[in-house]
Amino acid sequence: MRTRVLCLAALLAAGPAAALEPDVLFAKVSGSVWAIRTFDAQSRPLSAGSAVVIAPGRLVTNCHVLAKASSFVVRQENVAYGATLEYPDPQRDLCQVKVANFTAPPVALAPAGSARVGQRVYAIGNPRGLENTLSDGILSGLRGEEGERLLQTTAAIAPGSSGGGLFDSEGRLLGITTFAAKDGGSLNFAVPAEWLAELPARAKTALEARTSGADGNGRGAPAAGRPGAPRLGEVFEYVLIDGLTGTRTPVLYRVDRIDGENVSFNQGGRVEKADGRVVSIGAPIGGAFETASPPGGWGRPDLSAGMRWSADYVGPGSDRLRYQLDAAVLGTTELRVEGAPLAAWRIAYTGWMYVGVGSTAPAPHPFSATVFYSAELGRVVKFDAEYRRGAAGINREAVELVRIQR
Repeated sequence: MRTRVLCLAALLAAGPAAALEPDVLFAKVSGSVWAIRTFDAQSRPLSAGSAVVIAPGRLVTNCHVLAKASSFVVRQENVAYGATLEYPDPQRDLCQVKVANFTAPPVALAPAGSARVGQRVYAIGNPRGLENTLSDGILSGLRGEEGERLLQTTAAIAPGSSGGGLFDSEGRLLGITTFAAKDGGSLNFAVPAEWLAELPARAKTALEARTSGADGNGRGAPAAGRPGAPRLGEVFEYVLIDGLTGTRTPVLYRVDRIDGENVSFNQGGRVEKADGRVVSIGAPIGGAFETASPPGGWGRPDLSAGMRWSADYVGPGSDRLRYQLDAAVLGTTELRVEGAPLAAWRIAYTGWMYVGVGSTAPAPHPFSATVFYSAELGRVVKFDAEYRRGAAGINREAVELVRIQR
């Protein structure tokens, strides 16, 4: 009896593990967070990201970090190792890689289901190539259905952070940082670390489906209603081009949920019907392509040469922007996406954008756009816009589809 009392007293005295000071936490886990550099077939640099050591000689990153790569390395400071892909799970954007003769210690994983809104969290990664950057915040939300929830956090991440670690206050891995909502303030997301245990089985299932051709091309089931409809896990990679400066910004739309005829991209930031009609744009990331989008989107499934219509609407980007546009279908043309020919309808939009500032009445400004819409994909593959807002001069923007990641 006395022994039981002593054991119970010891357990009560120990209590929950104490939260680590940020510098102690960083010293504990930073050696297990590495940078990833990818290269094309000619050994030219492609992209950069982050990776976390989860087992001896094994790291995990986001699959989109490895997209297009012919080879890649993991590195920290002046040390680099060649790495190879072991388990890909593109649907969840998790890829495990292996490295020979690699001695960096694995991190500890937080217990499954331990994530709670409001807890203090720390992100460690390589934003914009700045190796082993620490940021802190709170876990601000659990988004999605049970079993498929993403972790939302205010801990800052940026391009290059993808594949990094999101840690609890004890230095245990809660998730793998994945993406941030563009211009969304502190809307940053990670996939839960508990998914890592399922990686080998899910990678095997995906490989078997691909090699057996069970669905014809190895991808997930499409949305209902159209053979070429988006499939779960697909990423439509666009580039947003500033016509004045030439700045090119990647814009990614990832299919993360299909609910009947509704296809959700980027955790609901954009929702479309299976035939490509836009249902809602909650988090526009594509410039005027989205902030000026008409109800239903710039294209439609029933196009024919010579078709005309008019649209009078408030844009999804701001209730202070109203558009009055006339559309005309000019015919078809051939574009190329990833080198493959693609037929597209050419649609011309011309009219006015009414801009309201403060309490002043909205003033009209000319707006024009040329849209190239693929009936096969059910989406716009190229968008060119020109508009003027006050004395700021003419703005020119282009959005082009450059790749479909499957």
